[in-house]
Amino acid sequence: MKIYLITLIILINASFDVTAANITGKNYSVDAKCYVELEDGEKLIYLATVKEHQINTLVDTIAGKEVPTPYTAKKQLVQKAFECVLLESKFNSRKANELFEKQPR
Repeated sequence: MKIYLITLIILINASFDVTAANITGKNYSVDAKCYVELEDGEKLIYLATVKEHQINTLVDTIAGKEVPTPYTAKKQLVQKAFECVLLESKFNSRKANELFEKQPR
């Protein structure tokens, strides 16, 4: 009986270790917002869902990409990206925060 109890405890411990490793090893998707300037000079907030590890490099990789906008059905080319943050975070730029509040979603 003692050996079964010890085996059970070891198995439970091992399963917790594996579960913790799986949780920290996954790349969860997060919602982000970017303050961008389009090719025509219009500035807007672009909403995106990216992997958690991509949020810090999004501002560098979005320039030159075509993105959907709330104003047209056709995708628009991003000329410059100023800042990208998590959706629930505030921008550093006051103009970006004001634009986010006004922009339709």
